[in-house]
Amino acid sequence: MNKQITEYLLPKRIADVSQNVLNSATLLYEKSAQIALDETDVCIATGGFVLLDFGREISGGVRILCHKTGSGSTVVRIRFGESYGEANAELGYMGACNDHSPRDFSATLVNYSDLTFGQTGFRFVRIDFPEGEAVKIKSVYAAFTHYGGEPIGDFACNDELINKIYDTARYTVMLNMQNGVIWDGIKRDRLVWVGDMYPEVKAILYTYGGEDCIKNSLRFAMQTNPQPGWISRMPSYTIWFVAILHEYFYYTGDDAFLRECAEYLYALGELFDDRVDEFGRLLFNDERLTGKPVFLDWQTADLPETEQGVSALLRIAVHSGITLCERLGISAKAYKSVLEKLNRRVAADTEYKQITALQILSGERDAKSGAQMLARGGAKGLSSFMSGFILSALAKGGKMRAAQEILRRYYGGMLSRGATSFWEDFDIDWLNGSGRIDEPTPQGLKDLHGDFGAYCYTGFRHSLCHGWACGPVNFLTECVLGICVEEASCRKISVRPDLGDLTFARGSIATPYGKVTVMAQKDENGKVNVHVDAPKDVEILYGDIYG
Repeated sequence: MNKQITEYLLPKRIADVSQNVLNSATLLYEKSAQIALDETDVCIATGGFVLLDFGREISGGVRILCHKTGSGSTVVRIRFGESYGEANAELGYMGACNDHSPRDFSATLVNYSDLTFGQTGFRFVRIDFPEGEAVKIKSVYAAFTHYGGEPIGDFACNDELINKIYDTARYTVMLNMQNGVIWDGIKRDRLVWVGDMYPEVKAILYTYGGEDCIKNSLRFAMQTNPQPGWISRMPSYTIWFVAILHEYFYYTGDDAFLRECAEYLYALGELFDDRVDEFGRLLFNDERLTGKPVFLDWQTADLPETEQGVSALLRIAVHSGITLCERLGISAKAYKSVLEKLNRRVAADTEYKQITALQILSGERDAKSGAQMLARGGAKGLSSFMSGFILSALAKGGKMRAAQEILRRYYGGMLSRGATSFWEDFDIDWLNGSGRIDEPTPQGLKDLHGDFGAYCYTGFRHSLCHGWACGPVNFLTECVLGICVEEASCRKISVRPDLGDLTFARGSIATPYGKVTVMAQKDENGKVNVHVDAPKDVEILYGDIYG
């Protein structure tokens, strides 16, 4: 069922306006969203531009109610921007582009019109008017197109910054639930990248439950990537498919969909078994034919060590594959063969945090010593995609306080510079000598959006709303609240909170039987007292509680 809705939002402020645009403040006020023959309270432009700030990242387009133009028809220029700088940028300047969803184009306005233009991700809209012609605008709305279901999962604690991080991460993933599938980004990468979906799928399961967009995305991957072959031509993305299917099934208990995937799941086991040698070495070839090492994430791209991370990821997926095959009653021989070969592999330690985190989570590396390495340098070395895994590995290794401080520094760094959704990538070193994304960059400072980025996301091409950056939802739910699904369909859930430096945390997740809520509070002696509200069909297992 399609739960996509459209809301119409007024701008929050006039971010900039030229002198030949009069009465622009009227665009901030609520009026009847219907053009009349006679309108008196209008913005009148005889050239120049107006830059509107809608106050937060939005998916959709811009709706313009035009009363009159000088000649009955006129062409305006519309520019969308996720940042102040991008909305003012010319095509080609600092990476500004029209890739995937045009953000800079001309549009025709006519008398007495109510027209909507564009479909992208944005916060700012700049409208440039033709010189020498009076254009009268009644209202400009953001046509906000998004998933309309109400979230069930939530989180709150005594630290308001962490609360804001959770809410922003949840909002980020919601924005990318589009057209009945899960997108990577709403401005660029409006695609179903299965290799990037794992954090999104977990966050959706926690906050909304087993939404159809998860199944639709997995179906799309199977339909467009027949076996044998790598999904999206990339080995790691194919591995993530198995891990995602496991997460979906364990939360929903959807046997019918699992049976729908059975043949594909079996074929992936055969593919993995064929591409791992007797000593656990990966014989993967990247069908993009780049000649570079197999891909894990952008920060470790082109590094020989990346194979260590992909091997750890494969171990996680193989365990998932065995579980799912046994549930289906089909042969898990290929997956077990891969596991036996991986067990002969000698894992090597690495200084790259993404790889170390996967090694810890897969059991290939000692959690305590690995977490000590992850804590070094704080938030340095993180990527938006892998941050949730790094935080979880820190918690598994007994470094919850370090994980919480990194969470505040990394995601709080984006928020401190005007972010309202989380980005495709972020490096805390970008904060040095740069400005905010929601105002002009002062002279002598760098543009935090346009001057940074790497690989495929340089400058303004960089997405400031990428679903894979929702890792805080998963970390706070799984590690701080300590919620873990132990049996398919959420029949059994264990609860083992780790509050770290917090004194209180409360949160909920969605299950097929209703909401499960965990409340954890430290007393004056540091002991954590826990209360759980759960439907009668969900058995709660209490683990060791520690503070």
